[in-house]
Amino acid sequence: MNIKHFILVSCTLMVMASCSEKSDVVEEFHDWKNKNEKYFEAAYLANDYDFKLKKYSLREELTPKSTDYILVEKLSDSEVYDDQRPFLNDTVQIHYVGTLIPSTTYTTGLEFDKSYQNPFNFENAVPRTFAVNSVVSGFGTALLNMHRGEHWLVTIPYQLGYGSVANGSIPAYSTLIFEIRLEDFWSKKKGDRH
Repeated sequence: MNIKHFILVSCTLMVMASCSEKSDVVEEFHDWKNKNEKYFEAAYLANDYDFKLKKYSLREELTPKSTDYILVEKLSDSEVYDDQRPFLNDTVQIHYVGTLIPSTTYTTGLEFDKSYQNPFNFENAVPRTFAVNSVVSGFGTALLNMHRGEHWLVTIPYQLGYGSVANGSIPAYSTLIFEIRLEDFWSKKKGDRH
């Protein structure tokens, strides 16, 4: 057997071997855009939430689509009885946990961020502090409608989240599901809105 024939046979065998091997690689977020669109549309139509809120920045003359809304389930009401809510330029202190919809490995959804270590244990945790206008518009829409002490479960379509761009462990086209509790808020300096 000459060298050319040997190389040809060897390459053919390698190609055949590589084609016959099964790939054990799991594609975690296969068809992710389509899955997220279907998930949110089904949730929107199911009415399994307390109310929906239109994106705060949507112009009044535009007809809203389902993806211009966030879906809200109230987990608990505020124990503070005032009518104040944060403004867009306010600073908030909140507890939260953020997850994605279920995927191949994460059957209850990948938890991508949270402000506390133990589930539902806000009491011993330090809330996170940031400006309302520094978050994605769906999260901001929720915060602008909450009162101190309210605890919500919020579902945000990817169009009001990170859209077609990945952000850290969050893939592009991800519906965001947040459990949020608004602890406090203020404008220029803490205490000027109390």
